[in-house]
Amino acid sequence: MSQDNPNPPPDQTPQGGENNQPPKTKKLPGIPRAAVVWLVILLALGAMALFKSGGSSRKTVFTQSEFESMLRAGRIVSAEVTDESSRVFVVEGRYRLSDAPAQQGDSRGNAAADAKAMLKNTGYYRSRVLFSETMNDLLSTKTQVNVAGNNSSLWNFLLFGLFPVLILGVVIYFISVRQMRMGGKGAMDFGKSRARMIAPEELNVKFDDIAGADEAKADIAEIVEFLKDPIRFQLLGGQIPKGCLLVGNPGTGKTLLAKAVACEAGVPFFSISGSDFVEMFVGVGASRVRDMFEQARKCTPCLIFIDEIDAVGRSRFSGWGGGHDEREQTLNAMLVEMDGLSSRNGIIVLAATNRPDVLDPALLRPGRFDRQVVMDLPDIKGRRQILAIHAAKIRLAENVDLDVIARNTPGFSGADLANLCNEAALLAARYNQEFVMQKDLEEARDKVCYGSERRSRKISDRERRMVAYHEAGHALIALHNDKCTPVHKVTIIPRGDAYLGATYTLPEEDLYLRSKLEYEAEMSMTMGGRAAEELVFGDITTGASGDIEMLTSMARKMVCLFGMSDKIGPTKVGDFSVHPHLRIDGPQPDQLAPETAREIDLEIRRLVNTAIDTAREVLRTHRDELDKLAEALLEKETISIEEINVLLGRTPAPQETPEKEDAPSAEPQVEENTSSSEEAPAETNDGTSSDSVQA
Repeated sequence: MSQDNPNPPPDQTPQGGENNQPPKTKKLPGIPRAAVVWLVILLALGAMALFKSGGSSRKTVFTQSEFESMLRAGRIVSAEVTDESSRVFVVEGRYRLSDAPAQQGDSRGNAAADAKAMLKNTGYYRSRVLFSETMNDLLSTKTQVNVAGNNSSLWNFLLFGLFPVLILGVVIYFISVRQMRMGGKGAMDFGKSRARMIAPEELNVKFDDIAGADEAKADIAEIVEFLKDPIRFQLLGGQIPKGCLLVGNPGTGKTLLAKAVACEAGVPFFSISGSDFVEMFVGVGASRVRDMFEQARKCTPCLIFIDEIDAVGRSRFSGWGGGHDEREQTLNAMLVEMDGLSSRNGIIVLAATNRPDVLDPALLRPGRFDRQVVMDLPDIKGRRQILAIHAAKIRLAENVDLDVIARNTPGFSGADLANLCNEAALLAARYNQEFVMQKDLEEARDKVCYGSERRSRKISDRERRMVAYHEAGHALIALHNDKCTPVHKVTIIPRGDAYLGATYTLPEEDLYLRSKLEYEAEMSMTMGGRAAEELVFGDITTGASGDIEMLTSMARKMVCLFGMSDKIGPTKVGDFSVHPHLRIDGPQPDQLAPETAREIDLEIRRLVNTAIDTAREVLRTHRDELDKLAEALLEKETISIEEINVLLGRTPAPQETPEKEDAPSAEPQVEENTSSSEEAPAETNDGTSSDSVQA
């Protein structure tokens, strides 16, 4: 109740426009407006003092006799006593440069002119005089001046002694206040938690909004049921998991799932990032952890979500990345709060990370993070559901087939699919279309994977012809081998900085196992481009560098990892799980004997030679089809599988061109060449969906 009273007055103020002004004055937290005014005044006084001191350097020094004679002659205009020491005075002022007496003006205009002329005919002087009755009478009677009192020493002390110290103190105060109040926190709140409590109605995320993660939603649904009805679990003696760790690749929806849990359960949701705990001061992170759990205990039942927990939960004594006292103290405080002597009933901790291998084992034990929910990359069904959710936000044409896009995007996460739909909408807007077409979605897919089209590249006709035969060789090998992934389309339009052409393959379904025959077929298809170059041009180019790298990788995995070599046998040789963040205390790669390494190299070479020999044989047998396919690519630049089948006589040609196209049509023809690279093309393959030529 006490927190609700301060809120109504700001809403009841009649001047709504004035309420919007305070945020602008909070740009400099901790700096009062009066302090700024005083700072300006002090700076102005300092400038005046400097100006005055600068003028004193041009004063004429008179002796006492000279000053007395000029005083008797009436040439002293003003006199001011600036210093006094016993009976000696320091007198400063202005004096006339000539002996002409001052003229008195008759009117305001003449008086102003005379004053201006007088200032022009005067100078500054300085003199030291001995006090006497005669000098006192002269100063008071012979001159029409006001003799100042002895107060200049006080002003000098204030201007040159006290004011600079005050200005320096004010500047230091402003800097310290800004540092301590950075982020809206005061000096006393430095160790407070930065967790932000979000009400369930503000999240507005339901389980229905998350697609492609049915298993993860089923695993975490128990937490929602417990938060809604904890008594049902307590009557059976069951205990809900105290913590749940969401593990998955980036973009799979870990944070979105945590929001959905809090929204479905209808409980307060504390959100914080792992990096918010770590500061340059030792002990601040541990203090924030304790404060966060203390706040959560006041709002039970509730959820605490720690995003990127690997920032503070890294394994201790792990070599690289370890030995950080602040991080270890923060981790120790978190371990105690999650399962220590103090009770935290009703508090469920959710955490997300894509690096579970670096987390401390004490953090993953039962009683802390009891359950790990894996957010896998979506399969073809999940991708179809995710595309449906994001496609509902854009205007799609009636002939768009999302199933083709789902099959053509293996390995895409939810964030990748959302980006794909957004790119397709941007492409449609660029071409001034009313709806997003099928070709826009496929173009967006190619753009996300391989980069934008580079139609401005200019290459010679010879290199363009080489690229066409290279890609035709890939496609022809896949068409004549049932074990290869089916071809989807072939193009010789450059993309990105490396690809001069591509042969896109489209699997019928997601593959989780691959046979030895399928690997051999894929290796033969990979070398189809090199075999075509040898057959047609009698020469080879650097265009197959990516193909050779991929071919060698597949052959090495067949021999050393999958046991698909009769000579080596079903033996795992070497370590294929090397991570760039390898721990020092982790397992080291196996050391191979020289004889074993030689046998592995010979077996890899045998598989590679077999693959290229198979490709050469297929292309020699179907040389006429290779020429037809290459000529079609040179003419149209992009051809689909339907056009390939008609061209090679595998399917009859349609009687009329249908208005509705399920597969992407040929790209618009470009008369000019499409690459400026002087190197011959090279080919690569992502292992799942396409082969492409690199520059």
